[in-house]
Amino acid sequence: MKQHRFRGAGLTLNCVDYGGDGLPPLLFVHGGSAHARWWDFVAPEFTNDFHVLAIDQRGHGESEWSAEWAYGSRHYLADLDAVIDSWGFGAPVLVGHSMGAHNVLLYAATRREKLRAIAAIDSPLDYPAPAVDFLRSFAEKPSRVYKSLDEACENFRVMPRENMARAEVMAHVARLSYERLENGDWIHKVDRRTLIREPRELRPILSRITCPALLIKVKRSPVLDIDVARKMVAAMPQGRLAELDDSLHHAMLDNPEGLVVILREFFATLR
Repeated sequence: MKQHRFRGAGLTLNCVDYGGDGLPPLLFVHGGSAHARWWDFVAPEFTNDFHVLAIDQRGHGESEWSAEWAYGSRHYLADLDAVIDSWGFGAPVLVGHSMGAHNVLLYAATRREKLRAIAAIDSPLDYPAPAVDFLRSFAEKPSRVYKSLDEACENFRVMPRENMARAEVMAHVARLSYERLENGDWIHKVDRRTLIREPRELRPILSRITCPALLIKVKRSPVLDIDVARKMVAAMPQGRLAELDDSLHHAMLDNPEGLVVILREFFATLR
């Protein structure tokens, strides 16, 4: 596994490279407060068919933070634009989860000529005002500081907190979620201001997603209603729907094996 550093829209962004040099690119896009290594139990399964990468979105993981708040949908899309235009790998298949899936759907609706296909996992159709306010309330709290990495990992939580992930999966992700400060303390590698959302509404532009598009409804997650999911798929000219069982919202942690099966079936249709 190696890393690339790309220049986004004013910030340097980190990409994890799982392998598959010379094959068509496949880019995984994580959700809010996560990072590229959340895909460690999914992404490596596709290196026989794709050049597989996962991006740390701005303010997350190993990517730079914005000096002033710049974490709206438009900023994430501009980053994807800059990376895909400059990386030299060609038009990718994009796979996104949650906030990342929202960004992927928006990107496909506005830059469809730059993509082969997309898969969106448990993406909300929109962000209701109460949800935006709830996330903002977390953004305004200071980051918690820990005296050791072990202490940090013991307190690691996903959001939403409910999950079905195996202990070893959670432990792996937790240990990659913190960085050590100069004074020896440990802090989560996310700019809390990323929780201040400025999302765009998807409903009016779904019909513009003309590339093959898979929407994955996670059966036990409350984030995406199944009836809403069906309407979203019906609005996309090449939309299709799949349902993932045995998982709550964080599909790549809760049921990576099941997610791999669904994605592999979709990718087979692209050939």
